[in-house]
Amino acid sequence: MSNQLPVSPARRAPASLSEYAGDRQFATTLARGMELLRCFTPADPVLGNKDLARRLSLPAATVSRLTYTLVAMGYLAQDEHQGKYRLGSAVLSLGFPLLELFSVRRRARPLMLELAEETGGAVSIGIRDRLNIVYIEAIRTHHQRRLPLDVGTSHSLAGTAIGRACLMACDSAQREALLNQLRVKAPQEWERHHAELLRNLQEYARYGSCVSVGEVYPDVQAVAVPLGRIDRGEPAALNCSFQGRPPDRAWLRTAIAPKLQMLARQLV
Repeated sequence: MSNQLPVSPARRAPASLSEYAGDRQFATTLARGMELLRCFTPADPVLGNKDLARRLSLPAATVSRLTYTLVAMGYLAQDEHQGKYRLGSAVLSLGFPLLELFSVRRRARPLMLELAEETGGAVSIGIRDRLNIVYIEAIRTHHQRRLPLDVGTSHSLAGTAIGRACLMACDSAQREALLNQLRVKAPQEWERHHAELLRNLQEYARYGSCVSVGEVYPDVQAVAVPLGRIDRGEPAALNCSFQGRPPDRAWLRTAIAPKLQMLARQLV
């Protein structure tokens, strides 16, 4: 018979952080509040307590206390008419100092703009956010079609070229740990993208780049290269994506990847 006591619901970690269940040093209430903020996305900018309770698998009363506190602190704002919530300005204030720590962004901007104008693509730098990739810099020319690409936007780690290149910027132990996390914590992402993901990792030694063609958005293709560890030691990657042109994996590899590799060498 196990001597381990059952975890109290009051200390139960969010499902996305289940490895901390029962850890007395883990501040569960804080974790729930942070996970609640992550529920808000460009696709779902306004959510109510019922929406949040369903997404977080938490009692309505718990969610109500969390939203009340986050409104009081400025991290949420309440819609006067609907009674629902949206992110507050304090979230932006919290993120800006972090972006300023990445000095590579200032050095990269003119070079990224030059590459975007030369190729007609959108050029971005991304770092890992759990099992996603988040852009810390993004440049596109004014005539390009719209796609979700801006500083702070988050995309699939497994399904994007920049996510795969970011994995290649990690050491082998960290990369293997992340692949295992994808299998366990993001089974749908893994099922959808693992074949192309593993193919990219296997072919990296040959090409020095990673690609994604129509996997996340049907009319978007991209190629990316590792940027190595940038400010604060973060593994990062450099990406060039194209929307609305015929898919061409060979063109990405032979015409665009060398330009990215040259840009990466200028930044490290």
